[in-house]
Amino acid sequence: MDLLELTLDSIGALDPAPAEVVVVSDGSTDGTDDLVKARGLRLLRTDRQGPGGARNAGWRSTDSDVIAFVDDDCVVSPSWLGALTRPFADDSVGLSQGRTVPAGPTGRYDRTISVLPEALLFESCNIAYRRSALTDVDGFDETTFRRLSGRMLGAGRAAHFGEDTDLGWRVRRKGWKTAYAPDAVACHHVFPGTLADALREEWRSGNFAFLVRVVPELRSNLPGGRYFLSRQGPLAQTALVGLVATAVGARAGALLALPYLAWLFGTRHRNPRVDVVLRDAVRSASLIVGSARARRLVL
Repeated sequence: MDLLELTLDSIGALDPAPAEVVVVSDGSTDGTDDLVKARGLRLLRTDRQGPGGARNAGWRSTDSDVIAFVDDDCVVSPSWLGALTRPFADDSVGLSQGRTVPAGPTGRYDRTISVLPEALLFESCNIAYRRSALTDVDGFDETTFRRLSGRMLGAGRAAHFGEDTDLGWRVRRKGWKTAYAPDAVACHHVFPGTLADALREEWRSGNFAFLVRVVPELRSNLPGGRYFLSRQGPLAQTALVGLVATAVGARAGALLALPYLAWLFGTRHRNPRVDVVLRDAVRSASLIVGSARARRLVL
Protein backbone atom coordinates (compact mmCIF):
# COMPACT_ATOMS: atom_id res chain seq x y z
CA MET A 1 0.00 0.00 0.00
CA ASP A 2 2.92 2.36 0.63
CA LEU A 3 3.91 1.98 -3.02
CA LEU A 4 0.37 2.80 -4.17
CA GLU A 5 0.49 6.01 -2.13
CA LEU A 6 3.61 7.08 -4.02
CA THR A 7 1.96 6.21 -7.32
CA LEU A 8 -1.14 8.23 -6.50
CA ASP A 9 0.98 11.16 -5.29
CA SER A 10 2.77 11.23 -8.66
CA ILE A 11 -0.54 11.01 -10.56
CA GLY A 12 -1.87 13.90 -8.48
CA ALA A 13 1.08 16.03 -9.62
CA LEU A 14 0.54 15.40 -13.35
CA ASP A 15 0.42 18.36 -15.70
CA PRO A 16 -1.84 18.08 -17.62
CA ALA A 17 -4.04 16.25 -15.15
CA PRO A 18 -5.98 13.18 -16.26
CA ALA A 19 -9.70 13.52 -16.92
CA GLU A 20 -10.34 10.67 -14.51
CA VAL A 21 -8.35 8.30 -12.30
CA VAL A 22 -9.67 4.78 -11.73
CA VAL A 23 -7.99 2.42 -9.26
CA VAL A 24 -8.86 -1.27 -9.63
CA SER A 25 -8.53 -3.31 -6.45
CA ASP A 26 -8.28 -6.95 -7.49
CA GLY A 27 -9.16 -8.62 -4.20
CA SER A 28 -6.78 -6.45 -2.15
CA THR A 29 -6.91 -6.86 1.63
CA ASP A 30 -4.10 -4.50 2.65
CA GLY A 31 -6.12 -1.30 3.07
CA THR A 32 -5.96 -0.27 -0.58
CA ASP A 33 -9.70 0.35 -0.79
CA ASP A 34 -9.73 2.72 2.20
CA LEU A 35 -6.73 4.62 0.85
CA VAL A 36 -8.35 5.18 -2.53
CA LYS A 37 -11.67 6.26 -1.01
CA ALA A 38 -9.90 8.67 1.36
CA ARG A 39 -8.33 10.38 -1.66
CA GLY A 40 -11.71 10.77 -3.35
CA LEU A 41 -10.73 8.61 -6.34
CA ARG A 42 -12.97 6.14 -8.10
CA LEU A 43 -12.48 2.59 -6.87
CA LEU A 44 -13.41 -0.58 -8.73
CA ARG A 45 -13.26 -3.98 -7.07
CA THR A 46 -12.67 -7.20 -8.96
CA ASP A 47 -12.51 -10.70 -7.51
CA ARG A 48 -8.94 -11.81 -8.23
CA GLN A 49 -9.32 -11.61 -11.98
CA GLY A 50 -5.59 -11.09 -12.49
CA PRO A 51 -3.93 -8.11 -14.21
CA GLY A 52 -5.75 -8.57 -17.52
CA GLY A 53 -9.20 -8.85 -15.98
CA ALA A 54 -8.60 -5.94 -13.60
CA ARG A 55 -7.37 -3.67 -16.39
CA ASN A 56 -10.31 -4.63 -18.58
CA ALA A 57 -12.69 -3.66 -15.80
CA GLY A 58 -10.88 -0.34 -15.46
CA TRP A 59 -10.90 0.81 -19.06
CA ARG A 60 -14.42 -0.45 -19.73
CA SER A 61 -15.71 1.62 -16.82
CA THR A 62 -14.69 4.87 -18.52
CA ASP A 63 -15.72 6.62 -21.73
CA SER A 64 -12.29 8.14 -22.45
CA ASP A 65 -10.91 8.01 -25.99
CA VAL A 66 -7.42 7.24 -24.63
CA ILE A 67 -6.70 5.08 -21.58
CA ALA A 68 -3.33 5.16 -19.82
CA PHE A 69 -2.24 2.28 -17.61
CA VAL A 70 0.30 2.42 -14.79
CA ASP A 71 1.08 -0.10 -12.06
CA ASP A 72 1.07 0.55 -8.33
CA ASP A 73 4.84 -0.01 -8.08
CA CYS A 74 5.64 2.89 -10.41
CA VAL A 75 6.04 6.64 -9.92
CA VAL A 76 5.42 8.76 -13.02
CA SER A 77 7.07 12.04 -13.93
CA PRO A 78 4.93 15.24 -13.93
CA SER A 79 4.93 15.36 -17.75
CA TRP A 80 4.24 11.63 -18.13
CA LEU A 81 0.64 11.81 -19.31
CA GLY A 82 1.21 14.54 -21.86
CA ALA A 83 4.24 12.77 -23.31
CA LEU A 84 2.52 9.38 -23.33
CA THR A 85 -0.60 10.61 -25.14
CA ARG A 86 1.14 12.93 -27.62
CA PRO A 87 1.59 10.19 -30.29
CA PHE A 88 -2.21 9.82 -30.52
CA ALA A 89 -2.27 13.04 -32.58
CA ASP A 90 -1.66 10.54 -35.38
CA ASP A 91 -5.02 8.82 -35.88
CA SER A 92 -3.31 5.60 -36.98
CA VAL A 93 -1.55 5.09 -33.61
CA GLY A 94 -3.29 2.53 -31.41
CA LEU A 95 -0.88 2.37 -28.49
CA SER A 96 1.90 4.42 -27.00
CA GLN A 97 4.47 2.93 -24.64
CA GLY A 98 6.46 5.02 -22.21
CA ARG A 99 10.00 4.58 -20.92
CA THR A 100 10.27 2.67 -17.65
CA VAL A 101 13.47 2.80 -15.60
CA PRO A 102 14.47 1.43 -12.19
CA ALA A 103 13.65 3.84 -9.36
CA GLY A 104 17.14 3.48 -7.89
CA PRO A 105 20.33 1.42 -7.88
CA THR A 106 19.81 -2.30 -8.44
CA GLY A 107 21.68 -5.10 -6.72
CA ARG A 108 22.55 -8.35 -8.40
CA TYR A 109 19.39 -10.15 -7.23
CA ASP A 110 16.94 -7.26 -7.18
CA ARG A 111 13.81 -7.23 -9.32
CA THR A 112 12.61 -4.24 -11.33
CA ILE A 113 11.62 -3.38 -14.90
CA SER A 114 13.29 -1.48 -17.72
CA VAL A 115 11.32 -0.87 -20.90
CA LEU A 116 13.21 -0.25 -24.13
CA PRO A 117 11.60 0.25 -27.54
CA GLU A 118 13.20 -2.66 -29.38
CA ALA A 119 11.81 -5.32 -27.02
CA LEU A 120 8.19 -4.82 -28.18
CA LEU A 121 6.81 -6.62 -25.11
CA PHE A 122 4.30 -3.81 -24.44
CA GLU A 123 4.59 -4.00 -20.66
CA SER A 124 1.42 -2.50 -19.21
CA CYS A 125 3.16 -0.82 -16.27
CA ASN A 126 3.53 2.27 -18.49
CA ILE A 127 1.39 2.30 -21.62
CA ALA A 128 -1.65 3.97 -23.21
CA TYR A 129 -4.17 2.64 -25.72
CA ARG A 130 -6.67 4.29 -27.99
CA ARG A 131 -10.09 3.11 -26.88
CA SER A 132 -11.08 2.03 -30.39
CA ALA A 133 -7.94 -0.15 -30.58
CA LEU A 134 -8.88 -1.87 -27.31
CA THR A 135 -12.43 -2.33 -28.57
CA ASP A 136 -11.15 -3.83 -31.84
CA VAL A 137 -9.47 -6.70 -29.96
CA ASP A 138 -11.84 -6.87 -26.96
CA GLY A 139 -9.12 -5.82 -24.54
CA PHE A 140 -6.84 -8.12 -22.59
CA ASP A 141 -7.32 -11.84 -23.20
CA GLU A 142 -8.54 -13.23 -19.87
CA THR A 143 -8.64 -16.88 -20.94
CA THR A 144 -5.68 -17.94 -23.09
CA PHE A 145 -2.97 -17.76 -20.45
CA ARG A 146 -5.19 -19.22 -17.76
CA ARG A 147 -5.84 -22.15 -20.08
CA LEU A 148 -2.11 -22.62 -20.63
CA SER A 149 -1.13 -22.00 -17.00
CA GLY A 150 -1.38 -25.67 -16.01
CA ARG A 151 1.67 -26.33 -18.18
CA MET A 152 3.52 -23.10 -17.46
CA LEU A 153 6.39 -22.69 -15.01
CA GLY A 154 6.25 -20.63 -11.82
CA ALA A 155 3.21 -21.64 -9.80
CA GLY A 156 0.34 -19.14 -9.53
CA ARG A 157 2.19 -16.25 -11.18
CA ALA A 158 2.35 -18.15 -14.48
CA ALA A 159 -1.29 -17.40 -15.29
CA HIS A 160 -0.37 -13.70 -15.42
CA PHE A 161 2.59 -14.07 -17.77
CA GLY A 162 2.50 -12.19 -21.06
CA GLU A 163 -1.10 -11.00 -21.30
CA ASP A 164 0.13 -7.44 -21.93
CA THR A 165 2.50 -8.55 -24.70
CA ASP A 166 -0.33 -10.49 -26.32
CA LEU A 167 -2.60 -7.44 -26.25
CA GLY A 168 -0.04 -5.16 -27.89
CA TRP A 169 0.57 -7.58 -30.74
CA ARG A 170 -3.13 -8.20 -31.33
CA VAL A 171 -3.55 -4.44 -31.69
CA ARG A 172 -0.69 -4.35 -34.22
CA ARG A 173 -2.26 -7.20 -36.18
CA LYS A 174 -5.39 -5.08 -36.55
CA GLY A 175 -3.30 -2.54 -38.45
CA TRP A 176 -2.77 0.00 -35.67
CA LYS A 177 0.63 1.65 -35.39
CA THR A 178 2.55 1.53 -32.12
CA ALA A 179 4.68 4.35 -30.72
CA TYR A 180 7.41 4.68 -28.11
CA ALA A 181 7.38 7.83 -25.98
CA PRO A 182 10.80 8.16 -24.30
CA ASP A 183 9.79 11.30 -22.40
CA ALA A 184 6.89 9.48 -20.69
CA VAL A 185 9.00 8.26 -17.79
CA ALA A 186 7.86 5.91 -15.04
CA CYS A 187 10.25 4.85 -12.29
CA HIS A 188 9.67 1.24 -11.30
CA HIS A 189 10.26 0.22 -7.70
CA VAL A 190 13.32 -1.94 -7.04
CA PHE A 191 12.36 -5.00 -5.00
CA PRO A 192 15.27 -6.39 -2.96
CA GLY A 193 15.92 -10.06 -3.62
CA THR A 194 18.13 -13.03 -2.88
CA LEU A 195 19.87 -15.53 -5.12
CA ALA A 196 16.91 -17.87 -4.58
CA ASP A 197 14.54 -15.13 -5.78
CA ALA A 198 16.67 -14.55 -8.87
CA LEU A 199 16.74 -18.26 -9.68
CA ARG A 200 12.96 -18.48 -9.32
CA GLU A 201 12.64 -15.66 -11.85
CA GLU A 202 15.06 -17.44 -14.17
CA TRP A 203 12.90 -20.58 -13.91
CA ARG A 204 9.92 -18.58 -15.14
CA SER A 205 11.90 -17.76 -18.30
CA GLY A 206 10.70 -21.06 -19.71
CA ASN A 207 7.30 -19.45 -20.17
CA PHE A 208 8.68 -17.45 -23.09
CA ALA A 209 8.06 -20.56 -25.15
CA PHE A 210 4.35 -20.25 -24.36
CA LEU A 211 4.50 -16.54 -25.18
CA VAL A 212 6.08 -17.27 -28.58
CA ARG A 213 3.35 -19.83 -29.17
CA VAL A 214 0.72 -17.10 -28.68
CA VAL A 215 2.78 -14.27 -30.26
CA PRO A 216 4.97 -15.84 -32.98
CA GLU A 217 6.12 -12.35 -34.07
CA LEU A 218 8.37 -12.29 -31.01
CA ARG A 219 10.79 -14.68 -32.70
CA SER A 220 12.21 -11.78 -34.69
CA ASN A 221 12.85 -9.86 -31.45
CA LEU A 222 14.49 -12.47 -29.22
CA PRO A 223 17.87 -11.15 -27.96
CA GLY A 224 19.83 -14.20 -29.09
CA GLY A 225 18.14 -14.70 -32.46
CA ARG A 226 15.02 -16.52 -33.55
CA TYR A 227 15.43 -19.41 -31.11
CA PHE A 228 17.48 -18.05 -28.21
CA LEU A 229 16.43 -15.86 -25.28
CA SER A 230 19.99 -14.66 -24.59
CA ARG A 231 23.12 -14.21 -26.63
CA GLN A 232 24.98 -16.83 -24.62
CA GLY A 233 21.97 -19.14 -24.85
CA PRO A 234 23.42 -21.49 -27.50
CA LEU A 235 26.63 -21.90 -25.50
CA ALA A 236 24.82 -22.46 -22.20
CA GLN A 237 22.46 -25.00 -23.75
CA THR A 238 25.33 -26.91 -25.33
CA ALA A 239 27.23 -26.91 -22.03
CA LEU A 240 24.17 -28.23 -20.19
CA VAL A 241 23.78 -31.06 -22.68
CA GLY A 242 27.47 -31.86 -22.29
CA LEU A 243 27.25 -32.00 -18.50
CA VAL A 244 24.22 -34.29 -18.66
CA ALA A 245 26.05 -36.54 -21.11
CA THR A 246 29.05 -36.66 -18.79
CA ALA A 247 26.83 -37.52 -15.82
CA VAL A 248 25.47 -40.58 -17.65
CA GLY A 249 28.92 -41.83 -18.58
CA ALA A 250 29.85 -40.10 -21.83
CA ARG A 251 33.11 -38.49 -20.72
CA ALA A 252 33.64 -36.71 -24.00
CA GLY A 253 30.45 -34.77 -23.31
CA ALA A 254 32.39 -32.43 -21.05
CA LEU A 255 34.04 -31.00 -24.16
CA LEU A 256 30.72 -29.45 -25.11
CA ALA A 257 31.09 -27.10 -22.13
CA LEU A 258 34.34 -25.60 -23.45
CA PRO A 259 32.77 -22.88 -25.68
CA TYR A 260 30.63 -21.71 -22.78
CA LEU A 261 33.63 -21.64 -20.43
CA ALA A 262 35.58 -19.64 -23.02
CA TRP A 263 32.75 -17.11 -23.16
CA LEU A 264 32.41 -17.07 -19.35
CA PHE A 265 36.06 -16.29 -18.67
CA GLY A 266 36.56 -14.13 -21.75
CA THR A 267 33.77 -11.67 -20.90
CA ARG A 268 33.50 -9.14 -18.12
CA HIS A 269 30.50 -9.78 -15.90
CA ARG A 270 28.77 -7.47 -13.44
CA ASN A 271 28.05 -10.39 -11.08
CA PRO A 272 30.37 -13.16 -9.83
CA ARG A 273 30.79 -15.90 -12.42
CA VAL A 274 29.25 -18.50 -10.12
CA ASP A 275 26.03 -16.43 -10.18
CA VAL A 276 26.16 -16.24 -13.96
CA VAL A 277 26.60 -20.00 -14.25
CA LEU A 278 23.76 -20.77 -11.83
CA ARG A 279 21.36 -18.40 -13.55
CA ASP A 280 22.29 -19.64 -17.02
CA ALA A 281 21.86 -23.25 -15.89
CA VAL A 282 18.42 -22.66 -14.37
CA ARG A 283 17.30 -20.58 -17.36
CA SER A 284 18.57 -23.22 -19.79
CA ALA A 285 16.77 -26.02 -17.96
CA SER A 286 13.54 -24.01 -17.74
CA LEU A 287 13.62 -23.17 -21.44
CA ILE A 288 14.09 -26.82 -22.35
CA VAL A 289 11.14 -27.81 -20.15
CA GLY A 290 9.05 -24.85 -21.33
CA SER A 291 9.76 -25.57 -25.00
CA ALA A 292 8.64 -29.17 -24.55
CA ARG A 293 5.47 -28.17 -22.75
CA ALA A 294 4.59 -25.36 -25.14
CA ARG A 295 5.70 -27.26 -28.25
CA ARG A 296 7.60 -24.19 -29.37
CA LEU A 297 11.39 -24.04 -29.40
CA VAL A 298 12.87 -21.18 -27.38
CA LEU A 299 16.27 -21.83 -25.79
